[in-house]
Amino acid sequence: MKRYVPALSLILAFCLVFSSCSYIYTINIGFDGIWAGELPDVHFGVKSDTSEFDINNTTLEFSYGNGSSDIGGYIGNYIPDDDRFEECPIVYVAVYFFNSKYIDTLDKARFEDYKNIEGLYFVKDISLDDYNENYDVENNFFGRKYEHCEALMIPKEVMELNTGYACLGVYSIAYIPSEDMYRFGYHGYYQALKYEKLDNGKVRISEPVGSYYHDPKN
Repeated sequence: MKRYVPALSLILAFCLVFSSCSYIYTINIGFDGIWAGELPDVHFGVKSDTSEFDINNTTLEFSYGNGSSDIGGYIGNYIPDDDRFEECPIVYVAVYFFNSKYIDTLDKARFEDYKNIEGLYFVKDISLDDYNENYDVENNFFGRKYEHCEALMIPKEVMELNTGYACLGVYSIAYIPSEDMYRFGYHGYYQALKYEKLDNGKVRISEPVGSYYHDPKN
């Protein structure tokens, strides 16, 4: 009988491990499966044990981080009057919530204050050292493991209509010396979540299925 004890112990250990990982989240995005193709600049994971929230407290568990390479360096900015390019340093990584209709307006726009952009709700900025060291994402056969996770509340103002898409975006921020302004760098991405307003001040959050349009009309 003693020779079976190690085997039984091993079986029990596996049962404990799998039971601890078997909790089923109502919302579970960006953790499971193999990532096919080129890695995105930013990986996102979203979890919640419910899909319906008070619209004044739509709080979910967000994980996000570096999906490909470290952030830093410069981007170029062409100055027509001088017929030259200047180096614009990447100074921060910034996190925002926004309605998906603003996605196409972010690419090359200039901002006096990257913390105060119309249509975007600033969450926080992250130093480059902090982001590169503490926001790693590990991809393997079993899925993705995020070094960073935090609870964030989607501002109700982002959910402008009855049905639409709210996004969490993570973008590098570049400073333009000649203009004393900021713009988004090339490193960045977003995670969209579908929202549907319900009765009694509630909202349902779910993962978008297939393609989605940026400016819902209802």
